[in-house]
Amino acid sequence: MAKSCKVLFISAPIGAGHIKAAQSVAEAMCRQYDHVETKLVNVFDFFNIFVGKNILTIYFKVLELFPKMYGMAYGWGNESPLALVGRQIISRYLAKRMEQYILGYNPDIIVCTHATPAGLISSLLKDKKIAIPVVGVVTDFVVHRLWVYPEIQHYVIANEKMGKFLFDHGINGNGIKVMGIPVGEKFSRVSDKEKVMQNLQFCSEIKTILIMGGGAGLLPMDKIVQCCENIGIPLQMIVVAGKNKKMYQKVMNLQPKLRNKVQVLGYVDYVNELMAIADLIISKPGGITCAETLCAGIPMLIYRPIPGQEEANTNYLIEQQVALRADSLFDIQLIIEKLFIEQPDELIRLRQNSLKMGRPQAAVTIADYIYSQAEMRRNC
Repeated sequence: MAKSCKVLFISAPIGAGHIKAAQSVAEAMCRQYDHVETKLVNVFDFFNIFVGKNILTIYFKVLELFPKMYGMAYGWGNESPLALVGRQIISRYLAKRMEQYILGYNPDIIVCTHATPAGLISSLLKDKKIAIPVVGVVTDFVVHRLWVYPEIQHYVIANEKMGKFLFDHGINGNGIKVMGIPVGEKFSRVSDKEKVMQNLQFCSEIKTILIMGGGAGLLPMDKIVQCCENIGIPLQMIVVAGKNKKMYQKVMNLQPKLRNKVQVLGYVDYVNELMAIADLIISKPGGITCAETLCAGIPMLIYRPIPGQEEANTNYLIEQQVALRADSLFDIQLIIEKLFIEQPDELIRLRQNSLKMGRPQAAVTIADYIYSQAEMRRNC
């Protein structure tokens, strides 16, 4: 019996997308290859418990209360030489906690779906503590300089523009692969739209809007629902509040006052089915959400992206003519009226562009590439 090919995925719980990307690729590998063993770990497990918990708390508070500050930090990290020096010092210190685990597990290849573990791993490679091939899977449509490490041999990215950025910053072009952002296998399946509509008690003749704020439910979904009440045609809405219980209750409390039908959901694992029946999605522009939306072929209306990677993702998607941006609730109303009433051809065009850009098989393609690199090492 062949010895298992061991693949270690290291991610970070900064938003749900990075972990979902790792899971999608790991699941694709296990479906494709019988003798693959995958393990997914959280980079914060290697930190002091107090430190890890507080990093996440501070991160989400800054996003909620001081988004411009986050944007400034993002820009500073992309431009300042001091950011690189600080990165090296922090990575070298924290990498010591990770080294023992990696040596004990002894994977054939390591896959990072977040820049933080990529930095720690690169420090171990630079100091010759480990000699294992590493693949960085970038889960946005742009790449930040804090992702750039010459010690990492392989980068999987979403588009050619990102490849040019990496190449210009010293990454070997042979290791840069444009394969898309990995999404779950269910996004390559055809959903039974009629059944989904029946389950939600929706009408196929009425336009459907899907409102999502990511796993944390960060959008003001109650205000968006109220805004949609001002639009002059009947609508039906699905609100996915994620883990935001307060927002869930706010929208539930609105329901008796609404003329439009609204289904309110918490955290769900069947977003693919909801996307299959939606005519438009209003959401945050997280990389995984955007990739899933493209696979479903839904036009995307992005509401007030946070400065940093969200704004960069937004700008890229607008350039590709698959998304529109709203910076106020009134903007949302105007854009929906334009797409649903005044210029329905624009809605069709956005949908067609989204379908062309979607890569539902990205996880499989990436899994095959990772496996080929792992096997190359095993056969050396």
